[in-house]
Amino acid sequence: MVTRRAGIAVLVVGVLLLPGAAPAETARTFKVSASIASGCAVTVDGTGAWGRIDLGTANGATGATLEAGVTDGVQLACTPGTVATVSADAGEHARAGVPQLAHAGDGASLIPYHLFVNGGTTPWEGQSIALTFPPGTSRLSLPVRARATVPRPARAGRYADVVRITVRW
Repeated sequence: MVTRRAGIAVLVVGVLLLPGAAPAETARTFKVSASIASGCAVTVDGTGAWGRIDLGTANGATGATLEAGVTDGVQLACTPGTVATVSADAGEHARAGVPQLAHAGDGASLIPYHLFVNGGTTPWEGQSIALTFPPGTSRLSLPVRARATVPRPARAGRYADVVRITVRW
């Protein structure tokens, strides 16, 4: 038994002393990267709409001016450094470029209205509003208001319109 142990010890020492044997390299590097594209997203309400303005109720016999706004405005989130434009069309029932609320019963009875954005006094429809998201800023709220002039007499009932808001970046 003693002879066998000495033979194994010599074999192990011999393998460790072979000329040209080098340790294997076990560490390398690899690159990790990502590209972030400029982009924007719009926060929507539970119905998928970007907002809703309810002008309330007016007496159709006396006429009135009604005004209201979107509670939280249009909520935009964009990549910092992005410049976006937001525009509104004149709605589905526009006449000569002026938005109109159409009566739900016949669609022929109309009430003119205008949208105003960001505290402006110039009607928004047909214009683009430029928004800048400087570094450190990624969310903006765009307050939108509507003003309707109810003629007298006005047919009783529900009036509505749908406006398309477009965000470009």
